[in-house]
Amino acid sequence: MADNEKRWEIFVDEIIKEGIIWTLYKDEMYATSNNRYGTKCFPLWSSKDKVLKQIKNVPAYEGYTPIGFYWEDFLKDWVPTLKQNKCLLGINYARKENIGFDLPIDEVIFAISRGTGILK
Repeated sequence: MADNEKRWEIFVDEIIKEGIIWTLYKDEMYATSNNRYGTKCFPLWSSKDKVLKQIKNVPAYEGYTPIGFYWEDFLKDWVPTLKQNKCLLGINYARKENIGFDLPIDEVIFAISRGTGILK
């Protein structure tokens, strides 16, 4: 199984199991980045441990803290704005190179909602 496929499976499984999605927060702002095509991405992790590891791995994340949201709250409070801003979701970025992949919001919602029964 390819690295990204495994990362995706783990992401979906952990969100379904724990019901919490994680991102980075600093100075009243959340981390975003542009991918290599210039599309804005909102990084998400499926566990606090993964976020903490990336904060240590990636110098640009220095000073950020992990912040978690219940999946239901993410759907209600975050998704409309992220869609309006045409953001992709960065899935479980890893390593010092901040390797990951970016997916459309609806694809992520569909995969997780199938397992949780919580639909947008």
